[in-house]
Amino acid sequence: MSEPNWKKKLEEIEAEIYDSTPTNNPNKTNFVPVVREWFLALPPAGRVVVGIFGVMLVLSLLGTVFSLVKFLLTLSILGVIVYFGYRLINNKNIPK
Repeated sequence: MSEPNWKKKLEEIEAEIYDSTPTNNPNKTNFVPVVREWFLALPPAGRVVVGIFGVMLVLSLLGTVFSLVKFLLTLSILGVIVYFGYRLINNKNIPK
């Protein structure tokens, strides 16, 4: 094939790729308004149940975060104790 045919074919492929790439997908919606509308459509008893479930979920997540922080603090304190213990033992073994 001649070079102009290749250039034309390349431009067609680029245009096809550009056209098939979504720039702004209309199917994507903002999550918060959808959930808000769903929540407001619930009966009052349903709102209470969802609210209680949400509070329980948040408290559970906070408990998990606090447990992780407690674990990291304990691990760091243990690391400092082991480090100073090693230094103490290592200094006793050095002849003077």
